[in-house]
Amino acid sequence: MRRRIPALLAATVLGLGLAPGPVHAAPLASVSAGGGVVAPPRFDYATARAGADPKTQARIAAIAALLPDNWQAMLVDKRERMGLQPSLAQQLVADAIDPSLYQCQDTQFTTYTRGLLEGVDPDTLLVLLNLGVLDYAAYDALIYGQPNNEADYGLPASHKSTLKRTFKDAQQFWDVNLFDVKLMAMQNDMLQDPARVARMVAFIWGLDEEQAAAAAAEIMAIIGSVPALDGGRNPIFTLNAYAFTTEGEADPLLRDVPDKVVFGEGLLTAIGALGLGTAGARAILAHEMAHHVQFEQGLFDSPLTGAEATRRTELMADGFGTYFVTHPRGLNFNGVQIHQAQQTFYEVGDCYFDDPGHHGTPNQRLRASVWGAQVAQQATGTRPILPSTNLFNRFERKLPALVKPDARPEPAGRR
Repeated sequence: MRRRIPALLAATVLGLGLAPGPVHAAPLASVSAGGGVVAPPRFDYATARAGADPKTQARIAAIAALLPDNWQAMLVDKRERMGLQPSLAQQLVADAIDPSLYQCQDTQFTTYTRGLLEGVDPDTLLVLLNLGVLDYAAYDALIYGQPNNEADYGLPASHKSTLKRTFKDAQQFWDVNLFDVKLMAMQNDMLQDPARVARMVAFIWGLDEEQAAAAAAEIMAIIGSVPALDGGRNPIFTLNAYAFTTEGEADPLLRDVPDKVVFGEGLLTAIGALGLGTAGARAILAHEMAHHVQFEQGLFDSPLTGAEATRRTELMADGFGTYFVTHPRGLNFNGVQIHQAQQTFYEVGDCYFDDPGHHGTPNQRLRASVWGAQVAQQATGTRPILPSTNLFNRFERKLPALVKPDARPEPAGRR
């Protein structure tokens, strides 16, 4: 079985006190993420208030009263059944990647993401994480999304024709069968639809129709109580894109779900805000189609674990994706477009060295993208497309250089 689904924003499972009084976060239980172009963002709760807003606590208590006693375990179970696996101990991962050896910095994308959460109090974020709400749009598109349902899963009109053409070009470019993959969007308005929110609540916790509707109403009320969340339309709820396959899946929950690429409307909004143009969106779609090449060819397999393993597959997808968009028989990007594609991968780099969702630093993702473009530009003669296994072997040889420590040593006088 080869399966990948993004942890997205709910990459941690938090225990939250349900009785009135202080909110306490249990130890973090990290889960691995694959397929999403954006690593699961982290939130700093160090400045969280000692006690939650009484109205919010009352709503949480109302929701908890509708859920089974083991509701938190059931949420974890759903995540694991859908491909999110527990990580190694954080110390083992930290031993693999020493952050002191690497340059890592905020990008325009990380600054933009923080801006989306301005005005959202930490207690509300804890609530949304604890109930898994930040995954709802992604899971809804994964389980229920149909490409012919344009109203709920259609790409935004501003990007639809371009991304559909890019999708078809990628299907024809690679030497594996990608024609069974479906392209669709997760839309920002999913959390405004009571029926779809209730359906997701019922899916996670097995509630009957009446209980699910009541719990959904409470969740939507919490979202609606914070103006910055815009009733669920805040791009933070769909700020990712991901690839998914259930090839060889025996779980009846998932075995009939087709292979998919799901593009978040919020991520398209972010790309536009950062001035990365259509080239940025097409590069991200190319990255996700590269994940499907990895699925088909078994390229996720390696002796690496934890953060190193995720970093390897994500940098490979960056390189493969840029190879496709640059190659004359792919999208044949020009100089400006290539720069925008490379800038896009730089922007979504992260500094989560101790997290199994680590995708690579901004510098590493840029280097992987530059490598992919260079390989495409070095083609000679009729410019044949390299077999994917050939490109993979080149990447494996290049990987040590892509992840080579690049921190500048401090001057002796500053130590």
